Amino acid sequence: MRLLGRVPLPLLYFIADALFFILFRVFGFQRALARDNIAQAFPQLPSAQVARLAAQSARNAAHVVFETIASSAFTDAELARRVVIDNPQLIERLVQEQRTVVTVAAHHANWEWLQLACAARLGAPLAAVYKPLGRAGLDAFVQQLRGRFGSRLIVARTALPQLLQFARKPGVIALVADQVPRPDDDQYWSMLLGRDTAFFTGPEKLARLLKAPLVFAHMQRVRRGYYRVRFEVLAIPPYPQPDGDLMERYIRALETQIRAAPQDWVWVYKRWKYRKSVYAG
Repeated sequence: MRLLGRVPLPLLYFIADALFFILFRVFGFQRALARDNIAQAFPQLPSAQVARLAAQSARNAAHVVFETIASSAFTDAELARRVVIDNPQLIERLVQEQRTVVTVAAHHANWEWLQLACAARLGAPLAAVYKPLGRAGLDAFVQQLRGRFGSRLIVARTALPQLLQFARKPGVIALVADQVPRPDDDQYWSMLLGRDTAFFTGPEKLARLLKAPLVFAHMQRVRRGYYRVRFEVLAIPPYPQPDGDLMERYIRALETQIRAAPQDWVWVYKRWKYRKSVYAG
């Protein structure tokens, strides 16, 4: 991984495209899953367009993997050139006014570069909640990469005490919140893209517990290797609304982003692996 990080990005894109062709086009890796997910989310699309969209998404996902590897050697200036944040002053103002800000994003566009750019550009300490990878060596590499610009990485399953300590000073807590909770995790059920979907409850619980603003980080692919980020305030404390209101605001922002650029969401992912009836009655 470290050696690949020193390979020029155009060559890494060539490797990514070759792997995409072999795995997705030739061997059909996760191809049926991606097409099925897209067909259910966009039932009006003809099958040919579903197939094209599935291929676009898989190719973009391959690019994200190699863009992430390339960023292990990025300078601050290179990262700033490739990821433009339109309104960092919004976060800076909220941090000054509210001390702690909870930001939520999704596996859309390049979420790894999003975290790096926020850590480098926002001018406030950033704590990123993450799930460790299955292989220790790979996990160590990814942790080192994610922490390059000062992010504090906190393991999700044991995060609360560390987040409470982090929130004693002004800063930003970053969550990528569209993962799939396990049946024994707390979950919030809502409709996403026309399907019953389970979400982790962490974004709402943290925002309420810390009395922190909840902000959605939109990320748009401008062209290959270049992105724009825009922050949107979803809610500001105090929170008299009933439980679930903050989650709904996040889910609706997520759905809007997916529908605007479906090729940039990761469809080769078992997002709907559990049915609501299995563990929600």
